[in-house]
Order: sequence, then C-alpha cells, then structure tokens
Amino acid sequence: MLMFMMPICYVQSIEVTNNRYYSEDEIIKVSGIEKKHLLDLAYLSSQDRLLELPYIANAELSYKFPGKIVIDLVEKAPYVYVKFKGNYLCLNEQGQVIEQSQEKYHEIPVVDGLKFEKFTLEETLPILNEEHWFVAQEVMTELIKCEYVDKIKEIDVHNIEEIHLYVDKLDVIMGDIGDFDKKIEVLIQAYEVKGFAMGELDISRFIKTGNATLRQIT
Repeated sequence: MLMFMMPICYVQSIEVTNNRYYSEDEIIKVSGIEKKHLLDLAYLSSQDRLLELPYIANAELSYKFPGKIVIDLVEKAPYVYVKFKGNYLCLNEQGQVIEQSQEKYHEIPVVDGLKFEKFTLEETLPILNEEHWFVAQEVMTELIKCEYVDKIKEIDVHNIEEIHLYVDKLDVIMGDIGDFDKKIEVLIQAYEVKGFAMGELDISRFIKTGNATLRQIT
C-alpha cells in the first residue's frame, strides 16, 4: 500500500513526440493523465481518447522511471481536400476521409474532378474514376518534391490529358502528367520570377516547343 502511494506511481511529467497537428498541451489535455496515478482508469483509457482525434492514427504510451509518461503519436497527415455538398472533405494520402468541415484549415490543394456519391469518416473515399485520383496523387508527389504544395489552391483533374493548376488568380494549363516536374519549374519561373499572377498560362506544350502562352484577363 505504501509503495503504491509513493510519488513514482503518479504521473509527474509527460512528453509528447511526433506531434505536428496538435500541440503538446492539447494532447496532454485529451489524454487526461496529468498528475494521475498509473493505475487510474484515466490512464488506462487515455489511448482510446487520443484515437478519437481526427488526425491521430495511433498513440503509444510508455512509462519511464521515475513518474514520466511518453506519448508517441502516429498522425494522419492532411493531404488534399475535395468538395462535397458545400463542405470540404480532408483526405490523407491513402484517400481516407479524416475530417469534414465548412472551411479549409490546412494549406493543401482542393482536388476537383473526382467522382463519388457518398463518404464515411475514417474510411477510404469511394472514388468512381480512380485513374483521376492516381493522377492527382502523381501531381501531389511532384508538388511535394518542389516544395510548392502550399502555393496551389486547386488541382483540376476533370480531364487528365489537360490538368489545370490554380495559383491565386492564375489558371495554369499543365497538359498531361508527362514531364510534370519540368512543367512545375516553368510555372515557378513564370509566377515567382516573372510575376505572372493573373490570367491563363498554357505550358502544356512547353517541353516540346519551348514556348508558354500567357493570356491576361483584364
């Protein structure tokens, strides 16, 4: 009895690791284990409470002597948004719906052109035109490599032979997925260096012809 009443049997400090979308204070509050006894039910059920958070895939709690708890997280990273009946569905890279909201809370693109009729939170979005989703993923891969994801407002894959990217008020016609990395380099040069920020920029044939067409909208 005396042993279980000793301070080492109580949570004295908490360390949170691998948290990106939640602060340490938020995780500790949800866990409900601060200053609790190690045999308290709040400690035993803390993992279940953490898994209820939309961006948490797994949470492992481990004890380190004396009185320290380490909460190691595996998060579901927001990848893209899709629109559904006036709301935004946030998908992870595997296409799972991890959140539904009326606003966009992350600097990630909206993918337009995917066909689906329903969704279930925490489950993979039932996309009817899967090839378009695969193309959107390839586009995202190239944008991530170029560290340009946060600049793109929308990826339009209605026609995968004529992909559109939207940067602010600039509609960029990218063509198909071929040589997409080089096309992004042209986009960055045009937008960041030359200041093309409005209108329509067609670089779909740039790799073959070396020419990009800008049509300003006034």
